[in-house]
Amino acid sequence: MQAERYPTESALLTGAAGGDPDAVRALIDSIGPVVYGFVFARVGGNEPVAQDLLQETLIEALRSAPTFRGDASLRTWACAIARRRLARHYEAERRHAVAESGLALLGGIGGLAGASSGGRDEVERRDEIVRALGLLPAVHRQVLVMKYLDDLSVSQIADELGRSPVQVQSLLQRARDGLRRALEGDSGD
Repeated sequence: MQAERYPTESALLTGAAGGDPDAVRALIDSIGPVVYGFVFARVGGNEPVAQDLLQETLIEALRSAPTFRGDASLRTWACAIARRRLARHYEAERRHAVAESGLALLGGIGGLAGASSGGRDEVERRDEIVRALGLLPAVHRQVLVMKYLDDLSVSQIADELGRSPVQVQSLLQRARDGLRRALEGDSGD
């Protein structure tokens, strides 16, 4: 029945993107279980997250229907979309974890955070680092975050910012120096 109405995967996707309820159901029946299994395994069996990522993937697939060339199967194409959605999910999750940890990872910046005995001192030191970061120029803040929170290499940062690795090294050095000065000024108050 659906095969007669939608003889190709491209026709099925186009029909679904056009709002045909039968095509939408057929599309979900066709690619839904595969995409769900793909994301479910990659989010550690977290059902709500897997369901959200499946929904986001299906929505993006419908929006991107005109780009489907049929070079790969519809399932493979949808899993490529899901892979990008997963990357965004992981990035957001990592940024959230970093924010929750109070930027504890900045302790690795040239020993700026110093050894901490934990507890209140550690929280106060994190607050000092956050305040000091806020005093830096945006580009210095950006390179420090990319290097020490996002764990990017100098060459990756250079590619991202459209600068040479030498320029990034220089920016990092100035940013570390600026952060160190800001922390020394902060602790001297």
